[in-house]
Amino acid sequence: MKPIFAHPLRAALAGIGFLLAAAAPAAATTIDKVVSPGGIEAWLVEDHTVPVITLSFAMAGGSAQDPDDKLGLASLLSDMLTEGAGAYDAAGLKAVLADRSIQLGFGSSQDYFTGRVKTLSTERDAAFELLRLTLAEPRLDPADLDRVKAGRLADLNFQENDPGTIADDRWSAAAFPGHPYGRPTIGTKATVAAIGPDDLRGAQRRLIARDGLRLAVVGDIDAATLGPALDRIFGDLPAAGDLRAVPEIKMVAAGQTAAAMPVSQAVIQLGYAAPRRDDPDYFPSIVMNHILGGSTFTSRLYTAVREQRGLAYSVDSNLIQLRHSGVLVITAGTQAARAGESLKVIRDEIARLAKDGPTAQEVTEAKSYLIGSYPLGFASFDALASYVLQLQLAGRGRDFIELYPGLIEAVTADQVKAAAAKILEVKDPTAIVVGGPAS
Repeated sequence: MKPIFAHPLRAALAGIGFLLAAAAPAAATTIDKVVSPGGIEAWLVEDHTVPVITLSFAMAGGSAQDPDDKLGLASLLSDMLTEGAGAYDAAGLKAVLADRSIQLGFGSSQDYFTGRVKTLSTERDAAFELLRLTLAEPRLDPADLDRVKAGRLADLNFQENDPGTIADDRWSAAAFPGHPYGRPTIGTKATVAAIGPDDLRGAQRRLIARDGLRLAVVGDIDAATLGPALDRIFGDLPAAGDLRAVPEIKMVAAGQTAAAMPVSQAVIQLGYAAPRRDDPDYFPSIVMNHILGGSTFTSRLYTAVREQRGLAYSVDSNLIQLRHSGVLVITAGTQAARAGESLKVIRDEIARLAKDGPTAQEVTEAKSYLIGSYPLGFASFDALASYVLQLQLAGRGRDFIELYPGLIEAVTADQVKAAAAKILEVKDPTAIVVGGPAS
């Protein structure tokens, strides 16, 4: 079973590469644009070192399009697409995928409906046809829906007592009040129970369309073969979906709240509005985040909270780019009895970085790590396909892989200091402690 992310931030952290395991390393990084005879565009990294093809796609939509009384609809639709399509019932579809060693899966985040197929080159035509069937002719049988919903409701029952999920939900509701980003992506027990086959078919018509389609293909296929295949897979989908507008939002500073729970380990989550990708502070903020909590064993938060004081078993920070907002989120898992102390140390480290900025050595080391580790993010066919797709969703050019190291290298210590002051000097940032004493 693929991971369940109850809330937009976990979905965002997971990105769109959670569906399948990695393939063999991809040696090539040249990205070519392929346009099908019917006008469907894909970005292709052609690599014939192994006979494998990965195709990843995203369509604008996702849980932000869920009706308020049917939260979890997009996520449930993504689960149901592999529960039978065309002439295949659920068992038959799973059997043919297994027999041909084809990996096919779908997902949804707050902003996008996503999918991926990975296949041996010899099974290419069959894999592409199964992808077409699942998108255009899903069965969405009521009995299968009841079974999938039962699994989802079991997950939701578990998450009612999971401190991490509770922290996610409450933090987001406070940070994004009245906005789709403040809602759980997999829904609630009441909204999931209310979803029926007609709701799924309506979501299919609204979300699965060509107008917001972005495609990345990596592996043993050339442009001449890929172009016509794109028309066969996606050409019969509606030209346009039916999406409601999602407003831009800057997360609010809502202050600190706590939720007492009888658990031994508490979860802390706090966050700040972060620069968008087109902001001059964006690349300095990447370096700043690495110094603050983005590096696993050398960050300021790790050193102060875990290494020096032994307060937390995990602490990190992440820059998250949603389609309509940007956030910096700090999370920590700590002893419930010491949650307040842990949060104070985290706040003190944030305040120190905001006031004094980083040292020159910290900036140099952070840039060296970010540049040196960058290729590891797309060292397999699957990872590279996910990354190429993310470039399209981010509005980057096909040459961004070559540009990124220079953009990071150009960041100065003064720019990082200015970004830290701008992002972190917030009087009362949104924070939640789940598992510690109530306040």
